[in-house]
Amino acid sequence: MNKLPVFKTVGQTFGFVVERRFFSLLRLIWLPTLLSLAIAMIPLVYQFEKYGFPPAPGRADDISNDAILNGLNIVNFFVSTLLSAIIAVSVHRMILLDDVQKGVYFYWRLTREEWLYIAAWIGYFIVVAVAFALPIVGHFYWLGHSGGLPNLTTMRDPKEVAVLFQSPGLIIAGFLSVLFGLVALSRFGLVFPLIVAEGRLSFARSWVLTRGNFWRLIGFWISVVVLTYVLIFVMIAILGVAAAGMYGGLLLGGKTVGALGILVLAVPAAVSLIIYLVVGITIFIAAMSFTYKALADPVAPTEAFE
Repeated sequence: MNKLPVFKTVGQTFGFVVERRFFSLLRLIWLPTLLSLAIAMIPLVYQFEKYGFPPAPGRADDISNDAILNGLNIVNFFVSTLLSAIIAVSVHRMILLDDVQKGVYFYWRLTREEWLYIAAWIGYFIVVAVAFALPIVGHFYWLGHSGGLPNLTTMRDPKEVAVLFQSPGLIIAGFLSVLFGLVALSRFGLVFPLIVAEGRLSFARSWVLTRGNFWRLIGFWISVVVLTYVLIFVMIAILGVAAAGMYGGLLLGGKTVGALGILVLAVPAAVSLIIYLVVGITIFIAAMSFTYKALADPVAPTEAFE
């Protein structure tokens, strides 16, 4: 199987998002992103209007039991998931199929791929959660069948329960849980670009493609995350400085100087905000696509699940 060229793939990812296809990405993601933000605001506006901001003391139970607010949050979750799938598939298609959708400024695409993407999210969450939980569940199962797990219903002292969570066995199980979770995260992560590149949802295929690349994938994702947060931090800092400058100009410089300050500082503020949105939304999707491109061998037949 192919070996992942970590630094080359990191460079391809950031080069694509920040330089080569920045405006194409912006052109395709702005509408789903704006819709997602608008939908997310609805439950917040309802909560602020009904309960105030911050909510009055003692109204936490009222908020949690508000059927309308809970319904709005559920709708927001499903709509945001759908819009996120639309964005993710568009980025994958741009990288893997060179589908840049020329001339499209109001992107909206809802096909089999987007629904498969949502199913992949659900399956991926379940697989990672099961992988993470297995060692800990196995540890307590072993304690129960070896007589090492006391009857919790008869225990009165909380310190007796605390002892269960200080055993060396549980520490080992916790370490294995983290390891198993990382294995699942890295080895099954290509299930998403596979939907676009090969037209199928296959965790087995992702496992095969990533064989022998666990530590390379961990190093790759650490590099992507660190560089992304550095870039986002810089953009937020620029946005903050520009906003503070505009506010200071209005506060201290009068109408003329304040208006001039807004005109001058609005450009870096807007640019930093747009870069923040594009990078924050698309960089990890692009990283998955370039990882797939580096590891996939279209000539070799699909191998059996390892």
